[in-house]
Amino acid sequence: MTVRRELLLFSELPGLRSIPFLPIASAPTPVERITAFPEFGDRVFVKRDDRASTIYGGNKIRRLELLLAKAADEGARTIVTAGGLASTQVTATILLGRTFGFDVTAVMFDQPKTDFLREALAVDLRAGGRLVYGGSYARTARLFVRERARAMRPFTILPGAATPLCNLAYVDAMLELAQQVERGELPRPTRIVVPQGSGGTVAGIAVGASLLGWDTVVVGVRITDLAVSNRATIALLVDQTARLIARSGGPARRRLTRTRVEVDHRFIGKGYGHATPEAEAGARDVSKVIGAPGEITYSGKAFAGLRRQVAEHPDDVVLFWATLSSVGRTPTRMAPPDGAPTDIAAFF
Repeated sequence: MTVRRELLLFSELPGLRSIPFLPIASAPTPVERITAFPEFGDRVFVKRDDRASTIYGGNKIRRLELLLAKAADEGARTIVTAGGLASTQVTATILLGRTFGFDVTAVMFDQPKTDFLREALAVDLRAGGRLVYGGSYARTARLFVRERARAMRPFTILPGAATPLCNLAYVDAMLELAQQVERGELPRPTRIVVPQGSGGTVAGIAVGASLLGWDTVVVGVRITDLAVSNRATIALLVDQTARLIARSGGPARRRLTRTRVEVDHRFIGKGYGHATPEAEAGARDVSKVIGAPGEITYSGKAFAGLRRQVAEHPDDVVLFWATLSSVGRTPTRMAPPDGAPTDIAAFF
């Protein structure tokens, strides 16, 4: 894989070319048949966005090509973001933001303590991120406002980075997938399974399927609270993304919102970041697919959802979209570096 020069979407919809773009992603990311589980037969595939760049992978990389480009275009110096203590969005923003010369401040809210959480914090700190412990959602929000006010030439990235602009990244990813289907690397999937947090990845894939004229069902396996992750929030994101494309000379909004999205609520357990037996088994399964440890917040629950979808739809070609990084994760030692904030170091 090589770093792509521009989005496929720019050629498909030239009206979008005015959007700033920073080449980061190694694309196309591979598609592979999942062979680790004989019960899957020959009809279950994985899209390896875990290898989306050589610095860090996962589903945030494509979004950061647009966000960091916008930040640079606006003359920003400091990226201010927020997320859970194990947030992959925070880790990706720190690693890529620091690589491209930004200071990065992240305000962190609580989630259950796991080895993956400690790993993420160690990577964040060693990459030069400035971490501010918020704890509760309310305090995190207050500190986020404070840190943005204090930052030098700030650019804001909200938790999950699920804005219409960011969602274009996964509309584009669907064009990439369509080329792989045309090359015979996999059949056209009738179901795509992806974890659903803030919902931007689900929305982008759904709009991309509509743009392609596919009747693929996009299954979001919910991993966050119902109030922020449901059919209504996904429909809103789809509509906002479709409007952005329509305003840029693309197809009419009504065509792009003819999506087939299902939200699978069965694997959330007690809530965001809380372990379940299915999530723990799913995390082990993920490690067999991407060659790196899985985790129980996103990928483990999504893989549990994948297993259920495969069992319930025995005639479908199912694609699992890998959104957890398999690169750039392992710290040299699982301990906070010297100078780590005391309240962050306490999680080790």
